Amino acid sequence: MTFYPLKSSRRIFTLLSVLVMLVATACEEEEIKIDGPGDKPGTSQDREYFTLALSASPTGETKVYTQALTDVSQGTVSYSGVGYEMPSTRTARIFASADGTTLYNLDYGGGRIYKFSVAGGESYPLQYEKNVEFAMGTAYPRWTKANEETASIHYADGSAATRVYAYTDSTDTGNGTYVYTDSTFVRSDVTLRVMAVGLDELTFGSIEEMVVPVTPTDLESNNYVSRVDAPVIAGDHIYYGMAKSAYDPADPCTGRGCPGPVYTNTETLVLDYPSLTNPRVIGTEMAAGATNGYRTPVAHVDEQGDVYQIITVPDNTYDTHILRLRDGGYDESFQFNLSALVGENTRSLGWFYAGNGIGYVPYLRTDETDSNADANWSVARVDLYNGTATKMNLPENLWLQQYQSAVVRDDQLYMAITPTGENGHVYIFDVTSDSPDAFTLGASLENLAEGTYIGIY
Repeated sequence: MTFYPLKSSRRIFTLLSVLVMLVATACEEEEIKIDGPGDKPGTSQDREYFTLALSASPTGETKVYTQALTDVSQGTVSYSGVGYEMPSTRTARIFASADGTTLYNLDYGGGRIYKFSVAGGESYPLQYEKNVEFAMGTAYPRWTKANEETASIHYADGSAATRVYAYTDSTDTGNGTYVYTDSTFVRSDVTLRVMAVGLDELTFGSIEEMVVPVTPTDLESNNYVSRVDAPVIAGDHIYYGMAKSAYDPADPCTGRGCPGPVYTNTETLVLDYPSLTNPRVIGTEMAAGATNGYRTPVAHVDEQGDVYQIITVPDNTYDTHILRLRDGGYDESFQFNLSALVGENTRSLGWFYAGNGIGYVPYLRTDETDSNADANWSVARVDLYNGTATKMNLPENLWLQQYQSAVVRDDQLYMAITPTGENGHVYIFDVTSDSPDAFTLGASLENLAEGTYIGIY
């Protein structure tokens, strides 16, 4: 395992006090210590509502519609002319409280956050609405729930390489241009901006910044950090996932359509907790890929306090690893290769943890296609403690690239799954069984030609 210390930790030491003061203020001076995620996301033995979310683009702009049900084991769910539209500009980024009675939304592209009560059906009374664009300096931040009291809003401001010319002194070619004697490429280090939000009343904390430098590995591979996301708190450390982009020194390119990064390892940003000192980037060559995910959760803390992190591999590579982080570093004694265990090449953008080392991983079957946009996805049940994986017997023609949320209750995991262009069901997986058929079909889900179900909250 390798690690690279950050240039300075002076600018981030106050984040813990921000989190603690924020929650204490929101709770009228009740002393609350933030211990981490608390309940696993989407988990509750006493869940009152299940919110089903559908993403649709009927006019070219992505919209998210929701409905709340008390029972998803039977009946029919339809979004034909119904569904509460979450406020959004580009898209809505939502998460729920553990009991399903509250829904939170970030208007990605609009720079606003919302807190709604869940009252059943299409009823989502608005409790609070706040503008975060001016505080964060962008309408496109990302956010993650830390626990039932606090969320983190964060934004990584990085840039690709740019050409810098060194000109000779006043040498004019005669047509108003100067002759340069040298050119090099420089990259700015990535600035990560973080703001804590108290979920009680969407109360803002102070904005803190930290700098993520270009590592020696990036210098060798012409990569740079382009995204930092998916933070998770475990014990005395905070882990942030990272994604890289690439640049070509001979032909600079920025934005979409540029060559993808060449990953030679896996890296994560780590800070000590609760002091929030000693920031560094840790790396391992056990896997090569991104650690920030897309819209599906990437890293989960188990009952022993270890973090299990799935690695998203770039195009034309096919080994999906789940790595273990422990005590601020990668535990290289743990190995879990999903592709080898299910017997086919895979790529995943995230997974869901069901407890006691059991999880469910949506993955692209890359033996048949290499595009995440293709409807060729499946789901595997993984047992991290025993090193096994089972491909579930689900329908063909699934597209799960943007699937975002699952709910666990009473040793059952709930997902909303619909084949492309067909009706589907709420799938209720028996977490205790390793059979590929260990699920029952719940409510029937009517599909829309322009929509897809993105989760149960």
